[in-house]
Amino acid sequence: MAERWLYGVDGGLQGSLPPWETDPWTDGISPPSRDLGTLTEIVLIDGQVVDSRRRPVSGSGYECAALELEYSHPQTQPRVERVIVREDPSEAMVHWLQRVVGGEGPLAALHDDPLPASEPLEVDRLPASARDLACTLDEHLELVGTPTAVGGELLTAYRRLLVEASHAGILHLWREVAPERITAAIIHCVVKANALTGSGAPFRVGDFTRGLGVPHVPTARSSSLARAVGGSQWPHGRSPVHAPDVYVLGDADLLVSRFRNELLTYRDLALAAAKAAAESAEEATG
Repeated sequence: MAERWLYGVDGGLQGSLPPWETDPWTDGISPPSRDLGTLTEIVLIDGQVVDSRRRPVSGSGYECAALELEYSHPQTQPRVERVIVREDPSEAMVHWLQRVVGGEGPLAALHDDPLPASEPLEVDRLPASARDLACTLDEHLELVGTPTAVGGELLTAYRRLLVEASHAGILHLWREVAPERITAAIIHCVVKANALTGSGAPFRVGDFTRGLGVPHVPTARSSSLARAVGGSQWPHGRSPVHAPDVYVLGDADLLVSRFRNELLTYRDLALAAAKAAAESAEEATG
């Protein structure tokens, strides 16, 4: 007499299987998606093994048996311990400042001298394919007034960022975008990087983009530009608590004197705090 037997998940003999012709897989029943392991079927004739095969438990009709075996032998969940590494606040601020101005050297050499007023666009520095669009954007920048005493510096920063955008390939990506919208994105990116707009800032974005006819703040496009030029805004997660909410462009040459003066204050306070913390730790271990 022919018999079939099921070896379960543990490999133990579980009992007689139903006849082959009642196999759920052959009755058009689709197997469940969950992986419940495999089963082994063995055919015996007068106690002699004549055939065997392995197939997934899912869809075989023995899902409940497999689940019962799983529950009777629950898997041990791995223990996960989370270790939170906290950077000293003064060190975090120093590292953030280095990101903002372009590195340790630029931070040490940082000054608050004004940028050249209304520095002309350096067309020769632009990729040939971007020159026509860049010149069109420069014409739009010329028409936009600036409401601050650093207006001439801002125009210089706009043009410098325009050059950086062209080298980063952004102008190529935006070649089908209306020039006034690209201009608005460049302006917003610069004023956001210089803490001239945003929470607690003295101006609104519309104060700088007035005359372009752009109805909405180009936040998404300008933040994309900031990431393309400056990289990750803060690679350690959240920026330091006392850091201003600005775009990080990674280049002091794109920052006006007003904001660089603020960064100097942050730098001196952070360095003094870091020095005091180091001296205190040295005294504690000495």
